[in-house]
Amino acid sequence: MRHTTTALGQQVVIAPLPVTQRAPGALLAARAMQDNPMHVAALGPDLRRRVEVMHRAFGLLLDSPARHVLGAWHEDHLVGIAAYTSSDHCQPDRSQWLRFPPTLARAGTRAPRLLRWLAAWSRRDPDIPHVHLGPVAVDPLVRGRGVGSRLLADCVDRFDVREETGCLETDKADNVRLYRRFGFEVVACANVLGVPNWFMLRPPA
Repeated sequence: MRHTTTALGQQVVIAPLPVTQRAPGALLAARAMQDNPMHVAALGPDLRRRVEVMHRAFGLLLDSPARHVLGAWHEDHLVGIAAYTSSDHCQPDRSQWLRFPPTLARAGTRAPRLLRWLAAWSRRDPDIPHVHLGPVAVDPLVRGRGVGSRLLADCVDRFDVREETGCLETDKADNVRLYRRFGFEVVACANVLGVPNWFMLRPPA
């Protein structure tokens, strides 16, 4: 796809991501977030390892039938995804943990850091009923052109229809500003593996 600087938001089609597209969606997310501070802190400088480990991890998340996954398409190209699930299912279940060892094996000596990251986020999961948003990812070739905003707008509309509280975590200050535009507010901050993390909630509108 040719990269331009024009807005794509209104040209993008948002729809549920078919099960057959969830593996490509997981790879898109892994590549889009390959340089995220937490990914680097947990998995180290090896770019290939970061992408492979997170592709596996996101694949397990998106494979859950309890997780709703939206795709953003432009001219038949998948250019973004956004996933969410209810608080009853936002923590990995037993079947997902049983499928996690190959991911840990690929992480190699960085596996303990990966587990520390996941545990830190899990401990901060809200006690109140909520809908957990994530991952949200946009193809780097079209980042900054409104695709993420379209995905977020669709997600929060769905939350509001059901009068659900939204929840998310992020390791990027730019994302905090973006999520605030859609009604999320920071309720806690923490350093995880030396990286600032923000934990955000959004009451239904």
